[in-house]
Amino acid sequence: MLKELFFRFIDLLDAVLFEPFRAENVISSWGTNPLRSVWIFILFFSALSAGAGYVFISPPFTNRSLGQLITAAVAHLLFFLLLPYAIAFITDGYAQSKGRKGNANLFLHFVRFSLSLFITTAAWGILLSQFGWKGGFGIVTLYTIHYGFFMAVMVRGTSYIYDLKFRDSLFINLTTFVITFFLPLSMYFAIISSFSPAFQ
Repeated sequence: MLKELFFRFIDLLDAVLFEPFRAENVISSWGTNPLRSVWIFILFFSALSAGAGYVFISPPFTNRSLGQLITAAVAHLLFFLLLPYAIAFITDGYAQSKGRKGNANLFLHFVRFSLSLFITTAAWGILLSQFGWKGGFGIVTLYTIHYGFFMAVMVRGTSYIYDLKFRDSLFINLTTFVITFFLPLSMYFAIISSFSPAFQ
């Protein structure tokens, strides 16, 4: 049972991240409750990894680091919780303006599962810090890498799900990228600065 569930989970991520032409069929083969469980799993680990990545790449490590990890994880949890709705709303509205059929529910699931890319943030943070890419430069680099991969997945997914040309898909995703680019960084620094006195 667990083995079958694991392989179905891997197949879901494979379809979303690498073969978006299969995404609709694979997502629709899951029930509502299993999809919600998978989304919660991805949301939790993506937020935790993103929070850890930004702490790893921002030394020195002190007794405040655990508190920073928690607040950074919470900041990214909120961001990852809200981001799919913003992207799905903007993309679906644009697609309908181009005469395409609305498919917001499917695309919302697609965006949610695409956030699994951020599960690797902690590993990237450790790798970049080992190469000396730390502090503000490291954070921007780490964020750009992941958001770049994420946007590439979004462009392909938008093209297939809404049957849009690559140019139109790229335009709407670049627009969404500009709108949402500074949200996680601003949330991260705002929460850190607000709660940092409690960790001293």
